[in-house]
Amino acid sequence: MPLGSPHPAPTLVEIRAITSSAFRRHPRLWQAEAVQQAVKGDKDMVCIAPTGSGKTLTFWMPLLFRKDGIQIVVTPLNLLGTQNVKELASYGIQACDIPEGRYRAITVNPEMLIKDGGGFEKLWKNDAFTSRLISIIWDEVHCISTWSEIREEYKPEDAYWPCYLLPKTPFYLKCPPKRSP
Repeated sequence: MPLGSPHPAPTLVEIRAITSSAFRRHPRLWQAEAVQQAVKGDKDMVCIAPTGSGKTLTFWMPLLFRKDGIQIVVTPLNLLGTQNVKELASYGIQACDIPEGRYRAITVNPEMLIKDGGGFEKLWKNDAFTSRLISIIWDEVHCISTWSEIREEYKPEDAYWPCYLLPKTPFYLKCPPKRSP
């Protein structure tokens, strides 16, 4: 589905070189292609890859190519969010300071994102903020269906409401492949 105005995307060679320099990791072709699409910002994306394959790197790499861009990562586990913040800090990327307006990446659990009066509804109405969004990433998105019975915010009708509020913002859904029984 067409979303916001596409941004110029770097070449795959540029993505690999800049990522290697900034993050000291050489991205695989599939990672570079995912980032190229994320930077364009004109389509939603789904990434299905095994645990440990480098899915997380694909949602930090776009920050290297959209210098004013912001990524929001919705993660079901607070530990994953904390790990993401620490990793980004080690690369000099401010992970979250919302009140001061200094942030490039925001990690949040679904409860905080969806909570009435939680503050995000003000951000969704702030054009200066939403115009900087690269994408909203749902990490471990498979948990929405498997955890919805024990976590109210994981009910699909609640979890996907930002899609309706931000129709021009790409969503990036990330999960491991389904295991065979």
